[in-house]
Amino acid sequence: MKRSLLLLSTFVFGLFALALPASAHEAYVLPYTTFWNGMKQPFSAQAFDALKNPNNVRITIIIVLCVWLLLGVNFIVRQTRVGKKIHAFFERYSSLGPHFVRVSIACALLFSALSNSFLGPELHGSLFPYPHLLQISLFAMSIMILLGFLTELAAFAGMIIFVASLFVFGPYIFTYLNYFGEFIVLFLFGMRVFSLDKYIFGPLKRFRAFEKYEPVIVRVLYGLALIYAAITVKLLHPELTITVINTWHLTQFHWLFPSDPLLITFGAGVVETVIGLFIMFGFEMRLTVLVSLFYITLSLLYFRELVWPHLLLYGISFNLLVQPEVFTLDHFFFESHRREVSWWKRPFLSPNAKGKSSLSVSNE
Repeated sequence: MKRSLLLLSTFVFGLFALALPASAHEAYVLPYTTFWNGMKQPFSAQAFDALKNPNNVRITIIIVLCVWLLLGVNFIVRQTRVGKKIHAFFERYSSLGPHFVRVSIACALLFSALSNSFLGPELHGSLFPYPHLLQISLFAMSIMILLGFLTELAAFAGMIIFVASLFVFGPYIFTYLNYFGEFIVLFLFGMRVFSLDKYIFGPLKRFRAFEKYEPVIVRVLYGLALIYAAITVKLLHPELTITVINTWHLTQFHWLFPSDPLLITFGAGVVETVIGLFIMFGFEMRLTVLVSLFYITLSLLYFRELVWPHLLLYGISFNLLVQPEVFTLDHFFFESHRREVSWWKRPFLSPNAKGKSSLSVSNE
């Protein structure tokens, strides 16, 4: 069984080989002026020209079929005893999830302040009206969130700065919606575990009925951030990704990448969009998060990107790995306690059989 799982893991990473450039953030790889000059160019559909080549279409079809095969295999494994044990193991550490995010966002804000930027190195703090005030605020927010002191106030300040950055950097700031999601969660629910707020204000009394939606807020805004970055940067400004491919000579790795940079760019944009959608809707989520973590790490090592802008990605990813799969498609498909009859059999049952099934479930 262990050997089979190892082979399956190798197969997973192999199928997502085209996702490597999707993990490379062009803003962290290219020079500052090169990146922003490219982003200022009009939208281009050049990436879709990759499908004009019949050979590229054939490669794309093969990859799509392989990915669907992988999803099918994972779907079947999830139904087995081993699959259930694996996911139960992750959920055993669900209480640690919020702390992953808390520490990662505090560290990210600290490094952001130290580098005089906001959220990412391409968002220079000097472009804000009061750059020194911004830097001091980021330092303060980092310490407050890490210690859990006036957490809601720190998160509210983060939300204000995020909205203000729209007037400085335009809609590009939506690539960092994952930060905004965390600010919203911290503002609504605070931090009452291993925090000063717990001893100062006591247990959280407001919004208790809505705490169950916390993972949903984080998941949806994280997925939207991935989708927006994939579409606006990779698919609509493909020259940036092509520059990365040519600069780092990625096509020389024939065993990993196709020879056409356009196909790599198109594939990277599509893969990142699909990953964002899967995370948003919670479909094959743990598999998707594991694959994305693998390539984020591989991208950091190969492209030698700055580590601190990725800290929150790791924090959110670890949080999603261990949280119970509530309000997700995975919960609908895989939680057997929700219905006696498998979801795919229900459309084929007679009305009487459906009624008996519903009755048995309601009596449980």
